[in-house]
Amino acid sequence: MLFVTQEFLLFFIVVALVYWLVPGRFRMYWLILSSLFFYATWSFTFTFHLLFVVGVNYVAMELYKIHRKKWIFVALQIGNVANIGVFKYYYLILDFVGLMFGLDWMREESLRLQDRLQGHEIMLPLAISFYTFQIMSYGIDIYRGQYTQQHTFREVLLFKSFFPQLIAGPIMRSSELLPQIQKMDAFSVPTAEQTERATWLIIAGITKKMLIADQMTGALIPFLTGSPADFPSHLIWIYTLGCLAMLYADFSAYTDLARGTGLLLGFEIPINFKAPLFMHSISDFWRRWHLTFSRWIRDYIYIPLGGSHVPEYRNYINLVITFFIGGLWHGASYTFVLWGILTGLMLSAESFAFRRGWQEWPDSWHGRALRVAISYLIFIPSTLFFFGKGLDWCLEAFLQMFSFDFAGAPPENFSTLGYGILAVLFFHLIDEWPEKFKALRKYDRWLLPVGGLALILAMTQFAGPGKDFFYFQF
Repeated sequence: MLFVTQEFLLFFIVVALVYWLVPGRFRMYWLILSSLFFYATWSFTFTFHLLFVVGVNYVAMELYKIHRKKWIFVALQIGNVANIGVFKYYYLILDFVGLMFGLDWMREESLRLQDRLQGHEIMLPLAISFYTFQIMSYGIDIYRGQYTQQHTFREVLLFKSFFPQLIAGPIMRSSELLPQIQKMDAFSVPTAEQTERATWLIIAGITKKMLIADQMTGALIPFLTGSPADFPSHLIWIYTLGCLAMLYADFSAYTDLARGTGLLLGFEIPINFKAPLFMHSISDFWRRWHLTFSRWIRDYIYIPLGGSHVPEYRNYINLVITFFIGGLWHGASYTFVLWGILTGLMLSAESFAFRRGWQEWPDSWHGRALRVAISYLIFIPSTLFFFGKGLDWCLEAFLQMFSFDFAGAPPENFSTLGYGILAVLFFHLIDEWPEKFKALRKYDRWLLPVGGLALILAMTQFAGPGKDFFYFQF
């Protein structure tokens, strides 16, 4: 059930109406049932898998609270990693073994085909990466003593299955969502200000998804499915920037819709993006992009490895390990692994320079322009490995990017990509300088209906068939 469909609109209207009409003590049960139904529309079978994962984690951590045995916590986290490992990395691991030892039957394509023909291909549960990270953080926070509030199973189940943020985040911490769940019995109907804010978020989300991301995806298909050698050098750069802009529009759309629908139910869901393409450096990009993921890998991987409070060379190793795991989290492929390693190396290089007096954001305008240019010159090529369909394609695109071959005309729908990038930059202005747009809020009474009507008209003219959000594959 996609957020931007009539089915979801009907689902949410029913959920919200019943939610606010029933007595407060029944709201939690209604939201749990609604969230499980929402997930079951994707896969009824994997809904039981989700329930099993949440149940095991809850019971294990309750046992840990009683007995305070480290092995309980360690065994639980090994189980969580094994769970995601089997479903997400089984074929990648065997493919690597097959590559190392020349066993063609173990290569992913052959093995998947064989398993499919025999009826036992391992499928990826929807959102397994997101809900695994979230449920692991619950246990880790308890183990560290950072979260001590006691919760019932139904509260933890809603924490993990809450449908606005279940599929693609934001990755909410125990301290962010569970206290709100405990107080939901006393929630009041959203105020006019909350309703207006939620409506703007929903309008922004639909606009980003249907009118920007989906349209840009169509313009990117010739590049992502074709041969990079068929495109001149400068178009490779523009297409790669377009991929980033499309991903921002698509993923931030999901976050906006999650925040808007959550707010209409009384819940505050954190911001996940802060104008990432306005980055000052690659380090700054990760302070702006997918913020809840960045904080997760910082707090639960990078800092436990020692963070920056270790010898300098160890700090660089920690960065590479952290983003190697981050790359694996994004996808079970060699391209994501290489993307993660490259990101760790780039951040290490920046850290090396910053330690030696290089300014991340120089005082002079020409210094800033040079800083941004160098960051993009390094960053854009690395993102090929995030979007590329294979290592050979990525290498070919990388070489073509620096071939200085400018011959060739852009495809027919190339202008769609340009308009999409401009639209994304407009939303970046709102992200970066929200105070500049606050003056418009006094006109909400007529801007909201006009904006909603304009969106409906635009959707009827330009929106194509509904497409899954990009991050659903993770």
